[in-house]
Amino acid sequence: MTRSTFRLSRWFQTSVYVSFGLLVATGAGWMIAQPRVEQPVWNEMPALLLKIHGAAAMLVLLVLGSLLPHIKRGWKARKNRFTGACVIALNLFLIVTGYGLYYSGSDEMRAWLSRWHGWVGLFTVVILPAHIFVGRAIIRRSHRRLRPAGAAENGRQRDESLL
Repeated sequence: MTRSTFRLSRWFQTSVYVSFGLLVATGAGWMIAQPRVEQPVWNEMPALLLKIHGAAAMLVLLVLGSLLPHIKRGWKARKNRFTGACVIALNLFLIVTGYGLYYSGSDEMRAWLSRWHGWVGLFTVVILPAHIFVGRAIIRRSHRRLRPAGAAENGRQRDESLL
């Protein structure tokens, strides 16, 4: 099977999965550790997780920037637009709220931003895999349409003869 032009290279896929995975893991870890900061075991954990989370956020910004050609190709081809737009909107929201968390001087605003940033950030584990799943389904469907009519049947017959 030929590789789709929409599909990312293995290296690029890995960089997306690792950077977003690190970002979600450190964000979720902070959400768990922050309320327990008074306990000696958890004392320094939130600060360390935020430092790692900030570094992972910078890495994700690089990855998002390098995804622009993928986004443009998908948008022009009218493929996977709904989940793609959801991924873009989710990331824009997280970028804006992350910026607000870093620079906001108001404790009330920081509490609000923190809550929304955290819960929407956790939604990444739903929307990003959904985008990937839908995209792969679209690619499989388009490859089936491009395959000659008898190719699928002949392939099945060859597989059965090997048994």
